[in-house]
Amino acid sequence: MSNDLNALFSQNGLLAKEIPDYLPRHAQLQMAHKVSEVLLQQGVLLCEAGTGTGKTFAYLVPAILSGKAIIISTGTKNLQDQLFYKDLPIIVSVLEPLIQRQLNVCLLKGRSNYICLYRFEKALDEAWYDDQTMSDLQQIKTHLRQTEFADIAEFNMLKEQSSVWPIVTSTSDNCLGGGCPNHDDCYIVKAREQAVSADITIVNHHLLMADLKLKNDTLGELLPAAQGYIIDEAHQLPDIASRFFSKHISSGQIKELLKDVRRFTAKAPVSKNQIMALNQDARKVLDDLALVLRRYRSRGSWAEVSETIKPLCDEVFFVLKKLKTVLEPLAAEGVELENCYKRSEQIWRIFSELTAKTPENMIHWFECRNQGFDIHLTPLLVGDAFKRQLDATASSWIFTSATLTVNYPDTQYHLDSDDLEQQSEQLTKASLFAYFAAQLALNNSDSLLLESPFDYRKQAILFAPQTMPLPDDDRYIASLIERIIPIIEWLEGKTFFLFTSYRAMREAREILSAMDFQLYVQGDAPKQQLVNEFKSANRGILLGTSSFWEGVDVKGDALSCVVIDKLPFASPNDPVLQARINYMQQQGQNAFYQYQLPQAAMSLKQGTGRLIRDVNDKGILIIADPRLYHKSYGYYLRQCLPKMPLESDIPQLQKHFKHMKSL
Repeated sequence: MSNDLNALFSQNGLLAKEIPDYLPRHAQLQMAHKVSEVLLQQGVLLCEAGTGTGKTFAYLVPAILSGKAIIISTGTKNLQDQLFYKDLPIIVSVLEPLIQRQLNVCLLKGRSNYICLYRFEKALDEAWYDDQTMSDLQQIKTHLRQTEFADIAEFNMLKEQSSVWPIVTSTSDNCLGGGCPNHDDCYIVKAREQAVSADITIVNHHLLMADLKLKNDTLGELLPAAQGYIIDEAHQLPDIASRFFSKHISSGQIKELLKDVRRFTAKAPVSKNQIMALNQDARKVLDDLALVLRRYRSRGSWAEVSETIKPLCDEVFFVLKKLKTVLEPLAAEGVELENCYKRSEQIWRIFSELTAKTPENMIHWFECRNQGFDIHLTPLLVGDAFKRQLDATASSWIFTSATLTVNYPDTQYHLDSDDLEQQSEQLTKASLFAYFAAQLALNNSDSLLLESPFDYRKQAILFAPQTMPLPDDDRYIASLIERIIPIIEWLEGKTFFLFTSYRAMREAREILSAMDFQLYVQGDAPKQQLVNEFKSANRGILLGTSSFWEGVDVKGDALSCVVIDKLPFASPNDPVLQARINYMQQQGQNAFYQYQLPQAAMSLKQGTGRLIRDVNDKGILIIADPRLYHKSYGYYLRQCLPKMPLESDIPQLQKHFKHMKSL
């Protein structure tokens, strides 16, 4: 395949001939060769491909040419759709004539992304919905006549937050499985059947982990067997794996069961008063428990509250047991009530487990969301469990991202030393993939590091606002905007703010809304819609947090400035983080330096990657946090960023940027 790849990716190769504006890149060819080698040898590869490398084509081409069944997993449903509807068709159209056969490619998502025919038909028969929901139901009915798989992403005429979606989609809890009267026409069943014979199947990390967990628990599978797995945006996987190796129960799950019990016992031989009383008792004690938990904090360790709330937990346990007892004789009345009984049994058992004594090597914690609560048991470490599942597949695995490496030392260094230059030399000799690899027990994997082809020294400037207060100052956000507003005015908007908290984003919105800018704020509309509107805006400013730190791609003059409000350290009050810090300290490790700091570095690299998306882009990166410039660990973080000139004076910045733009 080596000669094929050289020819395909060359200046006059097939990709250059068939794809407009295609430019050969040496790093892309390097990656393609390495992916091909690993797929052939059934190996494991960790590959950081810097922004602009063209990693998508670099793994799609050898994946198709390998002739193997390949599962490609990416971070989000939006990226999944982009890969399936945009990138993959281009490569398929180029390679099908070469391999002389038609490729079978498949897009597969989690259950809740498809219309459930059974629940949809039930909803049409019920007239108690509001006018907007009824209107949405009718639009779904119209579109179902022209869809093959009823992926809810196709229904772009409906709002992303429409109340109709939980009504017409199913979950693993309420799906009736083989007993469903619509099973033969089920869209998710059809999608999974198509995947069985697919050459390339596109999934997301949540579905991948759900499948691996099911296989590990010998409960079946969601995905077909594959000979190769390619994990794009792999930096997200440790966190997602941690969630899937966890156990959890939520008040929402219990209330959803109660709603279905009322719905399906309407015609059952049972006292309606008994069901109503049981429903009211359960909801009251769940609300009481949520209220007490919220008085402590929104997220916290279960050990802090377990003794205080034990009486309330006992009440919930008693109500769940009573519900199970009532439903048991009704299970024979129909598939819906049988499902409700099985759910009640499972919820009763899990609630008992999650409110009991904390198992060894598990993090026991709770969180309050909206008016409800969740209780979690999360493993301290997930690496060994993940590696066992990886090994069980007997397949090739490729993990790739623009941010997999950080300067992660093999030994402990003292950050308060004055000899930072010497420490930097030591750090660069350390294994750059060690931080990521350790999280998933992939320490003996092959690795490949490909630098971005972008020249940040000539394409970007790092600006440090002068005399900024520390981030814990109440006027921090106001001070930030006050200092950089001349830059934003001069650029006429074209600025993307990345915040480390929703509170900071809301505060900035309030200040900026009084100025002459068009604001596009996370949550006001779907992410891609906001980005598209920002691209075409006059004096536009985009404000985002959390998920906006990655997956936002704005090329050209529409974006000239990215502002990062604070260094992206995880909240020290997070119970999972705190438990892992305590564990590392018990092992004699420096948790801040060997866990929190590398994690912040990877996030900072992701945010920085929003600025330069093309070889012709020019931009200003503003990182306001003074700790980046005045703390010893700030030096470490700066070493993790692309090398670019630093300015702290606005007139000098303007002069420098004008010169850069003229080149």
